[in-house]
Amino acid sequence: MIVGYCRVGPLEPIERLDAQKRDLAALGAQDHFCEKASVFGKMPELERAIEVTRKGDVIAITKPYRVAHSTRGVLALIERLGRKGVGLRILGTPIDTSTTTGRMILGSAPLWSLGASPLRSVLWDLSIGWWRGR
Repeated sequence: MIVGYCRVGPLEPIERLDAQKRDLAALGAQDHFCEKASVFGKMPELERAIEVTRKGDVIAITKPYRVAHSTRGVLALIERLGRKGVGLRILGTPIDTSTTTGRMILGSAPLWSLGASPLRSVLWDLSIGWWRGR
């Protein structure tokens, strides 16, 4: 089963959720979990999406920054889903951890190709990311 996860930022119009849902439905997503980002960074709908998935399922997203603020965050999510036997598919990229080819591409591609720029990832890790880890 393919589960779609949609998220918009606090300043983005809510209509962008519909566009994400449309893109994910075209991919074959049966269930959609959608939310508007909070100022505090909590993602309860993503947690619900992870809860309902089972081994062999895939969570599909439109952009990596919809699920994490940095490349490190995306990789942590991929690892978490992998322990559960769930794949992550990022539209518009060859990243699909539910396939052998997608995992190979993830292993050989530069990490910044996940969508977060190297500068943005470093700044996040050094500022808020560092503070959260204390």
